[in-house]
This record gives sequence, C-alpha cells and structure tokens, in this order.
Amino acid sequence: MLEETLQELGLGRRESLCYISLLELGSSKVGHILRKTGIPSSKIYEILDKLIKRGLVTYVIKNNIKHYQANDPKTLLHYIEEKKKKIEQVLPELLLKQRYSTKQHVELFEGQKAIFTLFTNLIFDAKPKELYLVFSINEENKTEQANLFFKNLALRRKEKKLNVRVLRDIHFYRKEKHTKLRIRYINFTLPQGITIFQNIVILLSWINAPIAIKIESEVFAHQLREFFLDLWKKGKE
Repeated sequence: MLEETLQELGLGRRESLCYISLLELGSSKVGHILRKTGIPSSKIYEILDKLIKRGLVTYVIKNNIKHYQANDPKTLLHYIEEKKKKIEQVLPELLLKQRYSTKQHVELFEGQKAIFTLFTNLIFDAKPKELYLVFSINEENKTEQANLFFKNLALRRKEKKLNVRVLRDIHFYRKEKHTKLRIRYINFTLPQGITIFQNIVILLSWINAPIAIKIESEVFAHQLREFFLDLWKKGKE
C-alpha cells in the first residue's frame, strides 16, 4: 500500500521499495539494502542516485564506505511542493495547447436564408470591441436582398460595438456610402469572402448559388487573424 502511494506521487516501483526499506533499516551499506529489497546489484546505485536527487536519501562515508539513510518522510511534502511548482510553470502552455485543441467543427450552409441566419447568430453573444475581420468580395451584394441584409448586419455590428475591419483589393477601390466599418485597401491578391470572428472562420461565395462554410477552430482562426492583421498594417484607407 505504501509503495503504491509513493508510486502515485511519481516514484518508480524500485525507488519506492528502496526508500521504505531504508526507513526500516536506518543507516545501511549497499549490501544490506540489496538483501532487504531484492533489487539487482546492477540497478541499486542508479536507484539510490535518483532518490538522492529527489532529496529523499542521503549518505555518509565511514571508513571509505558509503552508508545510506532515508530522509525524514516529511521531506515528501517538500518533494510534492517542488512538483507542484514545476506543474505551475508549464500550466500556461498546457492550457494553451488545450485551448487550441478543444473544439473543431465544420458546417456547410446553402441558400440566402441559411447564410443570413449564420451571420446573425455569429454576433448574437458578441462583446464590445471584439475583432470582426473580413476579406471582402465583390459578389457579396449580388442581390438586393443580400445587399439589404449586409447593410443591416453592419448596423447590428455597430450596436454591438464590434471592432470591424474590412480588407479589399486596391483594384476594386470605391467610395463607400456608409461608414459603419473600417476599410483598408491593399495592393495584394487577397483570399476572398472570409470572415474571422472569435474562433470561427466563414468562407462565403455568392457565385452561382449562395454558399458558406463555417469552420470552428481556434488554430485556424488564430492563423488567419494574424495574417489579416499583418496585411491590415500595410493597407491604405
């Protein structure tokens, strides 16, 4: 039972056996430890060295012979505290990895009604100043209904006080009739019809039939967001 508990704390099976045996033996030569534990002589020094590094065993030299002894069991509390500190040091990185691997999901939306619902739901729980990024496309206003919807969506984004930014190819420069969003133009062949918000990326096309692909992925959204913001710095209003 004691050995199992020590193993749960991170000690190996032989380390646990050796430490408990030394508690029972007191100061001992290697020979006594070998007989008590049954650990192979080829492994005993490696085991003792690990226990020494963990602060659980010490030794003194008498007549040129090492005598090993177990430290006070309360030392285990210090050992556990050290392990806790190491975990705390790597915890932020572990949480980041968890965040990037939590939820990934892909959905396909066809038709104007489905797409309108998609974009409406996208900002339903939005918080002020959240980044809403768009690689614009010329086809987004193919129909009057679509044109009206996206103008209303711009108003809703403004009500939510979102930080909306739109990038467009400089070759398609035009004077905007409304100023509900920030637009920059860049002399660069842009990926088209992409919206990035929170951990969601939407790929949109109005060519032939309205269609949208919703990708829910922290990694994908993060990568595209960084790409967008890098281009944003180079764009002109």
